[in-house]
Amino acid sequence: MALLRKLSRPLFLPPVLHSRPLQNIILIASCLILLIFFLYSLREPEPTQLLPYQIYPQTNDSIHHTVTEFLPASVETGKDSTRELCDSFPKHVLSRIQPVLKTGHGDNKEKLNAQMDSTSACFTPDELIIFSDLDEKIRDHHAIDILAHLPSAHYNATTFKMWEEYLAQKEMQANGVLDTAAQVKHINGWALDKFKFLPMMERAWAMKPNRDFYVFYETDTYIFWDNLFRFLQTYNPDANAYIGSPSPGRRDPKRGDQGTLFANGGPGYVISRGAMKTLLQRTTGPYGQYTDDPLSVKFSYLNHDDECCGDSVLGWVLWELGIPMHGHWPMFSDYGLHDIPFNDQHWCQPLITLHKTSPKDMVDLFSWEFSQRKSQRPLLFSDVWEFHKPGTVPSRENWDGGRFDAFEPPAEVVIESSEQCSRACSDDVGCLQWKWEGRDRKKCTLLRSLQHGRARKAEKGDGDEEAWVDYTSGWVDEHIKEWRKKQDCGIVKWVGASVERKF
Repeated sequence: MALLRKLSRPLFLPPVLHSRPLQNIILIASCLILLIFFLYSLREPEPTQLLPYQIYPQTNDSIHHTVTEFLPASVETGKDSTRELCDSFPKHVLSRIQPVLKTGHGDNKEKLNAQMDSTSACFTPDELIIFSDLDEKIRDHHAIDILAHLPSAHYNATTFKMWEEYLAQKEMQANGVLDTAAQVKHINGWALDKFKFLPMMERAWAMKPNRDFYVFYETDTYIFWDNLFRFLQTYNPDANAYIGSPSPGRRDPKRGDQGTLFANGGPGYVISRGAMKTLLQRTTGPYGQYTDDPLSVKFSYLNHDDECCGDSVLGWVLWELGIPMHGHWPMFSDYGLHDIPFNDQHWCQPLITLHKTSPKDMVDLFSWEFSQRKSQRPLLFSDVWEFHKPGTVPSRENWDGGRFDAFEPPAEVVIESSEQCSRACSDDVGCLQWKWEGRDRKKCTLLRSLQHGRARKAEKGDGDEEAWVDYTSGWVDEHIKEWRKKQDCGIVKWVGASVERKF
């Protein structure tokens, strides 16, 4: 029995631990350790280390003296043929600056014809790259189907439902029913547009490598080439430059939800050689093989159905690679010619691009521009004012004079007619023009800038089938003359990079 009592104690405990109080201490300590581990597991996770904010380029306006590359600088207005006008185009510049037109088979044909008769009129098929969503002829040019070689992931209809538009278009082309009475489906070209941007970068470089700058523009973009060539003289092509008109993009969670900007494709944008190399660069292993995918594969996941636009995708990719955009609005302008608000910001500054100008205005502006160039200074907004000369007539009926820089008359002023609206503008020294929306609406709008506007007949108002509205616009000659006297365009300033200024 004594032996059994001796063996009843745990054999693995050393004699010093046979004490009951000491065992209790060990038990309590073990419980405390377990409790500490449990509480530690419930702690708030360490915050993710955020990347530093990226700084957008901010530069002062510059007064670089530039000289035209066109010879002669201006051409007589009597020369009507495109060939005669294009004889003065500086083709040697195209060895450094590559124009790239993005279009689509479904683009409005009137706009496309206007593009080929204006901005793109002076380029031979070898000089201009045209990317589209279908292989086809546009005049003497070959439009390249830039979507034809995208990765197979795009054929996953669950992820990329919009890709079905491309497949349907290709099938109709193969069956010979595209653009015929037998075509049963309208192709949504806008749905295909966003897929083009990344492969365009790869193909443009492959076709015309090592250009100083690549200028990407669209069917409804108008480019003042002389001004663009002058402006690009102020940039180092080997720097990471991504230039255009800024639009709000996605937010960056890795940088504290910092907002990002991208260059709106409509006014056109420029990517330097340095930025193109960064964009297309791939990593290699120790024996020279690539260890990552090419650009259009690597970032193809961004083109999902919830993403609105390809220019936004491109801007985000450049942002991820450390290339925030250079915002040069209003030189890269979202305005159509009829929309330009001539004011202090749009008078003594050079104008490089326009967007959504009417087809007729694009063609007419192209011919007019050739007679307006000056050797020693670029074309300014004030020069372009001469095209329509808004403000040289007192008023126009059935005319919408514009919407920018608008403000309301004082609340205490009762306005029931276009005459009273005109008087309200005359009584305010800051008002240059007015717009009256009559009939059932009876609304007076005053504007602090000069705008040409557009013809607009009476129409039914939004949301009320019984309400009608007509439009009358007018300008205050005395105020306009006073404002113009204050403008001094003796020193031309190229607008510096800024993200504070945007459309």
